[in-house]
Amino acid sequence: MKYPLAFKGSVLGLLLTASAVTVQAQKIDESALKVNIDKIGHSIGQLKKLEPVTFKYDTKKYNFLKLPAGQQYGFLASNVQAEFPAMVYESAKSYPAGKNDSKIMRFNEVETAQLIPVLVAAIKEQQAEIELLKKEVTLLKEKSK
Repeated sequence: MKYPLAFKGSVLGLLLTASAVTVQAQKIDESALKVNIDKIGHSIGQLKKLEPVTFKYDTKKYNFLKLPAGQQYGFLASNVQAEFPAMVYESAKSYPAGKNDSKIMRFNEVETAQLIPVLVAAIKEQQAEIELLKKEVTLLKEKSK
């Protein structure tokens, strides 16, 4: 099939326009994008209340959801919700429910990647406490001489 020259030119023009748009992408400064920034505090206390668990999805009963098989590591959403409500979200999966019909199953999940900043904050808190204890031990050693 042959295409008229005008069509080829318009396709080329469209591609050039698309590439020009990409080149002119605007970068947003992080300070403009993120508001109400605050440090994470008291993270050790919150983390101590979390219960890491291993589990398996019931892939036989809920095979239509195509959940991962085998041993999983994570948290129960109900446990995380109390300490970190923003890390729990409602997930929805669509599944076939007959000819030309589908249903949606909703369940809570934990966004575990959001735990990383909390873990870093907890490590920093622990390190500060370790440094303080080291100083106290040094002072006690000096006094006992």
